[in-house]
Amino acid sequence: MRPLAPALAALLALAPVAAGAGNLVVGVGYYDFSDMNALDSPVIELELHSNPLWHFAGADWSIGGVVEHQESGDAFVGIGPSGVWPLGNRWFVEGSLMPGYFGDSGISNALGGDFQIRTLLGVGFAVSDRLSLSLAASHMSNADTASRNPGANALSLRTRWSF
Repeated sequence: MRPLAPALAALLALAPVAAGAGNLVVGVGYYDFSDMNALDSPVIELELHSNPLWHFAGADWSIGGVVEHQESGDAFVGIGPSGVWPLGNRWFVEGSLMPGYFGDSGISNALGGDFQIRTLLGVGFAVSDRLSLSLAASHMSNADTASRNPGANALSLRTRWSF
């Protein structure tokens, strides 16, 4: 399985993020590939986010890293900015922009190249000071950096632990 090796390597690459991590996010969801020949599949995602580094545009911004593994064998690893906008009454909006590496399993899930950008937007609820739940939609695409750009969309349920 070609994509699994980069995903494991990414865990090591995320070690510096983990050292200053303020949040661990675990999600389960489902990917819908735009290409009609692709194999849609469930996904497990693991994210580490640093403690907030700056406050801008009403959000607390941090650096986050993500590792996603799909049941079809595809994998994505990325790193980039992540923001959380408080809405009051323990509700919040979360968003991130994480460029990275996508390895397809060879089952027609190629997205036009190894370089992909995953954008995410979600809404969540803080159950306690350390635990929150959210529902997020994400999109993965190479942003037309390759001649082929079918893209993929996912919907996921996420649990965030702050420490």
